[in-house]
Amino acid sequence: MAAEKKFEHVNRWLTLAANIGVVIGLLILIIELRQNASLTRAAMEAEKNDRLASIELSLASPAAAAAWTKSIRAPENMSDAEIRIVESHLVSIMLQWDNMFQMEAVGLASRERVKRHIQNSAPYYFGSNFAKNWWRNQMAGWDGTPMIEVAGPIVAAVDNDFIANNLDSSRLAVSSAEND
Repeated sequence: MAAEKKFEHVNRWLTLAANIGVVIGLLILIIELRQNASLTRAAMEAEKNDRLASIELSLASPAAAAAWTKSIRAPENMSDAEIRIVESHLVSIMLQWDNMFQMEAVGLASRERVKRHIQNSAPYYFGSNFAKNWWRNQMAGWDGTPMIEVAGPIVAAVDNDFIANNLDSSRLAVSSAEND
């Protein structure tokens, strides 16, 4: 009987130790999952920023800059090749936004974060008559997605002359600085 009680006592301690081990294992797993989510979020944010940097660097090339400027100042005079150049940059921006929606879908970004990013970037890419017209032509393909729900109203509210006014104000700021 004493041996049986001792065995029961040891068995309880072993059960307690096993349960503590399971709890510790679960805590470690939770910590690892959070770290993985943080790493994934950081990687996706870096990808988003890399995409934007690539777009901006691409727009700095002479052909792309000329096509982009023509899309702002004289879109009616654009060649098919120039339209395609500008279109590729607008597609890239939409893919960047879609990346943000994917982050939201897996819980790595809030809707507010996605919306704020689109509000901050939309004027600089969709603030022209050409870009707004292009946007309207693309929307059928995004029907029923967050692109329509979130980005649609933001792009619609962007001033059609935003980019032209931004270019003009940059030129004026440089001219004023030279006169000082």
